[in-house]
Amino acid sequence: MSKASDLARLVTSGSTTIHGEAGVTSSGSTGATTNLQQGLCKAWIMQEDGTTVHDSLNQASLTDEGTGQYKIAFTNNMNNNDFPVLAQMNPYTFTSGSKTVLNGSRAHHTDGQATNYYVLKSGQVAIGSHGSAIDVESAGGVVGDLA
Repeated sequence: MSKASDLARLVTSGSTTIHGEAGVTSSGSTGATTNLQQGLCKAWIMQEDGTTVHDSLNQASLTDEGTGQYKIAFTNNMNNNDFPVLAQMNPYTFTSGSKTVLNGSRAHHTDGQATNYYVLKSGQVAIGSHGSAIDVESAGGVVGDLA
């Protein structure tokens, strides 16, 4: 095939498989492949304390639902409510008294997730004690199938 016909197939197929690091060998074997559409981030957000969105993709709204809990709605829905959310916040540790304190964030379908939104939670915990929710700058990315 020519490069032009390859490109036309990519544009019209709706699903593109690309060769992994092994490429195509001299025997015609393709090795590992990756589906390009499946591997793309479908939505992401960088937000600060539930009120300020620094940048986003496919995010209709950000709602502050309380300390350390943010509801993020999609512009274009996901295909189902079992999509993974890649959560991140500005992690840091510090010492308070004799305890090390850790910050973290999570987004899990049991926290509240549907085809049109997900919930991102942020918190802080001192080693050896219970944690608490905190408002912090955080980010979330979503992979999976769009509806």
